[in-house]
Amino acid sequence: MQIRIDIETLKSALRIDDEAAQQIIKQTKIAKIEEALIVPKHQKGGFTVEEPTNRRDGVLAIYLLDERSVTITPLAFDLKAGKFRQPEPDAEPAASASTNLQADPGRGFELALQIGSKAALEAFLKYHPDGFYADLARAQLEKIETEEAAAKKA
Repeated sequence: MQIRIDIETLKSALRIDDEAAQQIIKQTKIAKIEEALIVPKHQKGGFTVEEPTNRRDGVLAIYLLDERSVTITPLAFDLKAGKFRQPEPDAEPAASASTNLQADPGRGFELALQIGSKAALEAFLKYHPDGFYADLARAQLEKIETEEAAAKKA
């Protein structure tokens, strides 16, 4: 399935302005969907990526990467609805991001991904059970569990 990512998509999904959306499109050189690295097909005002699997439902985590493979931003694509989901703030934000890591779910999610284990993602979900990053964490957990099940069958 072709997934189109353009200025309007980014503005809506990330709640950013035109300039920030244009910058993300300009910087994006690679998209990471599940474990597949995909070179986007740039077109005027955006690009398309090909979904590497044929899932029909759930949330697909799409990471937009720059030329050094550094994550610019994660996106969540709802396969059933066929559209991007907007990030939802945590129900009870913590006091201050500078003094409390729990106040920044994006940073916590990045750290959980760097560790790359089920335990790290489950710990993240303990503190951030709802919202955009929680959906991405659940999608990553599902992917890990699917890979583990496949490895046991082999």
